[in-house]
Amino acid sequence: MNLTDLQDYAENEIKDTEANVSLLVYDYTNEKTLLSFGAERKAVSASTIKTLILLAALDLVQKGKLTLEQRIPVPCQEVLEDTEVFNCGQKDCPLEEMLTWMIINSDNTATNILISFLGMEAINAYSQSLGLQSTVLERKMLDLDAIKAGHNNYTSAADQLIVFTKLYHKAILTPELCDLALNILKRQRDFSMALRYLCYPDITFAHKTGGLDHLNHDTGIFYLPDRNYFFGCFITDAVADTEENPVAKRLIARLSKAVYEFCRQE
Repeated sequence: MNLTDLQDYAENEIKDTEANVSLLVYDYTNEKTLLSFGAERKAVSASTIKTLILLAALDLVQKGKLTLEQRIPVPCQEVLEDTEVFNCGQKDCPLEEMLTWMIINSDNTATNILISFLGMEAINAYSQSLGLQSTVLERKMLDLDAIKAGHNNYTSAADQLIVFTKLYHKAILTPELCDLALNILKRQRDFSMALRYLCYPDITFAHKTGGLDHLNHDTGIFYLPDRNYFFGCFITDAVADTEENPVAKRLIARLSKAVYEFCRQE
């Protein structure tokens, strides 16, 4: 498969779906964009916004305002029913552990506690400092009342490329904190999208997924033995036959596999 074949394949896959698809693939090794379809389109972020929260917290660590060992209060009113980590018996949790659960388990309780602790305005100010055009935090996780009132969280494939590229080149934070962020992102436990059809031992993917009714996203950096690349796919308005949006997830998986096979053979 050559690049034209890959581009044609991706275009046909996107045309054949009724959903809105944004796809952006950037080759760090050769410093060029491989695929770009609707990359600037603003989309409801779901849990991909958690990468920004992770970096905003680590930025405060870099500035000496927080420490990784600092214990963050766990108020009972912030504990959500979907958590697999927290319960009302816990009084606090170290910041590094809180950040880790937010990413690897996509724990919404950890996320909401961090939003309260850091402040929504501070997180959005950090987003603006990175030059992000579409990324904004307007509500906590699972806040249905906020959604009904017209508030939501947004990002784009283009913005995610900026975030992950700065991490990749260690252009933000300290090198050690960049490594910490990437190592947390590499441990994420959702394999249902970009990694779904990639059962290879030499793949490392530092990424964050997101999903809500009728939308699914996966975005991050693939590390191959001889090539590293950014993969970001955002699918909204998906036709779902169950709440898990299998059609959208499989589309992301097919696109990811095609990109992987192209990059591996080059």
